[in-house]
Amino acid sequence: MELFDQFKKDIPDNSILCSNAADIVLSQYNADEIKKSFSALVNTMQDEIYRQYLIAQKRAGQKVIDDVIRQSGSIDFESLNSFFMSIFQSRKSRAGKAFEYIIREMFMRLSYPFAEQVNVNGATPDFIMPSEEYFRKRPLDTIIFTAKRTLRERWRQVVTEANQGYSFFLATIDTKIAPNQLKQAAEHKIYIVVPQSIKNENTHYQNAYNVLSFEEFFEHHLDPSLKRWKI
Repeated sequence: MELFDQFKKDIPDNSILCSNAADIVLSQYNADEIKKSFSALVNTMQDEIYRQYLIAQKRAGQKVIDDVIRQSGSIDFESLNSFFMSIFQSRKSRAGKAFEYIIREMFMRLSYPFAEQVNVNGATPDFIMPSEEYFRKRPLDTIIFTAKRTLRERWRQVVTEANQGYSFFLATIDTKIAPNQLKQAAEHKIYIVVPQSIKNENTHYQNAYNVLSFEEFFEHHLDPSLKRWKI
């Protein structure tokens, strides 16, 4: 068995790490507190998941290496180099998926209604609010919400998803979205939702009407929609 295959068997899934992080970070807050501090808690959750991942990575990686040495007495350098490269690539992929898990977990803690991975004309945004059934009946009155840790190499996918609905919101922690990209996003009816700290640190984010903090998204878009949906 390849070293990385064994590593993947021993390291916890993202959903487990996120659930553990949520229990540690969010258990001390009620729903109102989570909502008011959503931006900061997104960052705290990311830090906690990464901390847990590093612990699990070290434990699983060491176990794989120890097992090989115990069985064969040595370990091939090229195999080891390939192993570390695979871990590095996997870590980047997991980081993107973890961001989606964070948003999902926090929405659940706030009891916001949503459906996941609904097929919308070939596109599958992360969340549709309030439900797939409501979307099929009244698509113009629903919210399509997706989470991408960064937009690098994903812009075309985001635009494709956005063109399937009326109210499209993209959550991200990308600090390097260029002004022309923000303008393109607005032309495609895409709102960019970021932690408040990221918006505060980027002048062109502040100047773009379609860049919202999570708290602004709740106040001006999601909560008013809940009243219309009567949920």
